[in-house]
Amino acid sequence: MMNIHTVNADELTPTHIAVWENIQRADPALASPYFRPEFTQAVASVRNDVEVGILEEGNEPVGFFPFQRGRRNVAQPVGGKMSDFQGVIVRRNVDWDPRRLLRGCGLSAWNFDHLIASQQPLTPYQWNVVPSPYIDLSEGWENYQTNQLASHKEWFKKSLRKLRRTEREAGPLRVELCSDSEAVFQKMVEWKIQQYRRTRVPNVLGFGWTIALLERIRKARGEGFSCVMSTLHMGDILTAVLLSMRSHDVLHTWFSAYHPDFSQFSPGIVFWLRLLEAYPKLGIRRIDLGKGPEEYKRRLMSNSVDVAEGSVDPRLVTDTVRRQWRRVYQWARYSPLRGPLLTPARILRNMAASRSFR
Repeated sequence: MMNIHTVNADELTPTHIAVWENIQRADPALASPYFRPEFTQAVASVRNDVEVGILEEGNEPVGFFPFQRGRRNVAQPVGGKMSDFQGVIVRRNVDWDPRRLLRGCGLSAWNFDHLIASQQPLTPYQWNVVPSPYIDLSEGWENYQTNQLASHKEWFKKSLRKLRRTEREAGPLRVELCSDSEAVFQKMVEWKIQQYRRTRVPNVLGFGWTIALLERIRKARGEGFSCVMSTLHMGDILTAVLLSMRSHDVLHTWFSAYHPDFSQFSPGIVFWLRLLEAYPKLGIRRIDLGKGPEEYKRRLMSNSVDVAEGSVDPRLVTDTVRRQWRRVYQWARYSPLRGPLLTPARILRNMAASRSFR
């Protein structure tokens, strides 16, 4: 008989943490740093709505469901839009039911947008499934380069030429893989906010808790969970910063920002080529890029895992309305009139995205 109850994230015991870590290490689908207890605890340190549902069999914990309790007891992912992977951390041989999980946690619904689609009990609740790309460095840079030249030959050769041209024209390139500089971090934040303004997308860093979360995670140095902040200098000038989270040999890119005056040198691609050559030396075997349509992800990726958007919502009317809205939005995306049709939808989605950070 399974028992389910909730605790605040700061009430997790050493036993809970040890079991959580063992489950995460044993399941390759949960290898991401987003599934580490340290990530949940970091978010809980800057927000007061983070809880963890604990699944127990015979008084022994066998699973953990981290979430943020929102209005009307609707669960949101820990970190909200700051989270690129979501799911239940549960032993693979455990039989569990999503609706019973919600009842045990006192929740009316659970909304997700980056769910690991391979979690079978949640398949009926997925509305849309998309690929989340990753880079496979398990056999090193040389093998990766060979594979990319085979699949994206012209683009990859062109990128290598850009790298050589940048070295000639912008000065020697220097990469620092693990910087702990406060000045570098602040410059990354400054550039990122400028980018949000230029592109007119919601400013993720315009909320106090998001900056505080980055500050907290930036200082993480554990074996199972740590921050990796890498930099690119052209000559003596800082031109690119990439802040990522790491769990053992898996790196997940999080925030990247670039010097606006060096765009002619394509610093993003130059930076990536140097990082991919160097990261295996740190023991990194896989880099998750997160879902998204960016061209560099499509070009650099080795493969992908599926992530899903959806909701576990026993409330029939609410669930029906949300599914219908999703169908209308998907239809509008592929309609000949998609421009004017999608403008109101984009406005609503941006408003919803901003609200999700409060």
